[in-house]
Amino acid sequence: MKRPADVLSYVFDRLRLQGIFVSEWQTTTPWAIQGEQESCALLHYMIQGDAVIQMEGREPVTLHEGDLAMFPRGQGHSIGDALNSKPQELKDLLPERSAEKFSVLQFGGGGRKNQMLCAGLHFEADSVRLIYQLLPPLMIISAAQIETEPLLSHTLDGVKSELKVYGEGRNVVLVHGFELVYVLGLRVAMRDAGRFSRFSIALQHQGIGQALMAMHEDFARQWTLDSLAEEAGVSRSSFARTFKELVGETPRQHLVRHRLAEAQRLLNTTSLPLSDIAERIGYESVVGLHLAFNNHFGIPPGAYRKQHRTPLEVKPEATRQP
Repeated sequence: MKRPADVLSYVFDRLRLQGIFVSEWQTTTPWAIQGEQESCALLHYMIQGDAVIQMEGREPVTLHEGDLAMFPRGQGHSIGDALNSKPQELKDLLPERSAEKFSVLQFGGGGRKNQMLCAGLHFEADSVRLIYQLLPPLMIISAAQIETEPLLSHTLDGVKSELKVYGEGRNVVLVHGFELVYVLGLRVAMRDAGRFSRFSIALQHQGIGQALMAMHEDFARQWTLDSLAEEAGVSRSSFARTFKELVGETPRQHLVRHRLAEAQRLLNTTSLPLSDIAERIGYESVVGLHLAFNNHFGIPPGAYRKQHRTPLEVKPEATRQP
C-alpha cells in the first residue's frame, strides 16, 4: 500500500471533486439569504462589500471583501449584510439549474451594492475519508492569507475576470476554476491548523503512515496493537509511543473515531439496519455499536437517525473506548 506524499493528496485521492454550479450574487442592502444543508461542498467568495454568516449553535462570522468561505460538507447557514436581517429562502430565488451551470442572482433592498460568487462542488460521499469528515463546518480564508498564496490569488483573479467574458467555455472555466480554488483553499486552511499538519506528518512517517493507511482502508478488521505494529514494521511499544506522539491520540482512539464517523455517514445516507452498520465498521454486535456511538456523540445511533441531524463534530478528546 503506497503512502500519499501529504494529507491533502490523501484527502482528495478518492473524493472525485466536480464543480456543479457557480452563481454570481449582485445584492443591495439590506439583504439576507437562508440556505439549507446541501449534499456538496459550498464556497462563497466576497468580491465587493461584507457579509455576516450565521450557523446554528455558532457565533456569527463576518466575511470581508476578498475573503473566501468554504463549507466542506454543505452546512446549512444564512448570509446577509447585517446580523439581524430577515433572510429569504435561497430555494425561492434560485433558477432551475441547467447544463449552463452558471447563473446571476439580483436581489436586495436597493441600498449599497455587494457582489459575491457562490459555487457548489460535488464529491463522492462514499469515498470521503475520516480526515475530511473532521474538517470544521466552516473555514474562512482571509484576503490577507489569499495574497500570500500566488496560485490561489491568481486563480480567484482569473475567475473574476471570467465574469466579463461572454465567449465559449466561460461556464466550464468558472466551475473548474472553483475546483482548483477549493483545493488551494483547503491547503491553506489545513496547513494553518495544527491538527491536520500533525496528521500529514504522521502519514509521511514510514511505519506510522503505513499503519494509518491500513487502518483507514480496512477499519472493519479487528485490529490489535500487535497487528498494527506488525503493519508498521516496529515493536509494539515503539509503535504505541510513536503513534501517540505523531497522531495525538492512541491507535485505539483513532480507530474508534474512524469507525464512528463511518457509522454516522451510513446513518445519514442509508437505510441499512443497525446490525449491518455494526458489521461494516467492525463491531460484533448492535450493542457494541450502540454503546460506542452513545459514548462518543451523546445520543444512540437509532435516535440520531430518527432526528435526521446534520453531521456532528467529532472531538478527539471526547472519544471513549467501546
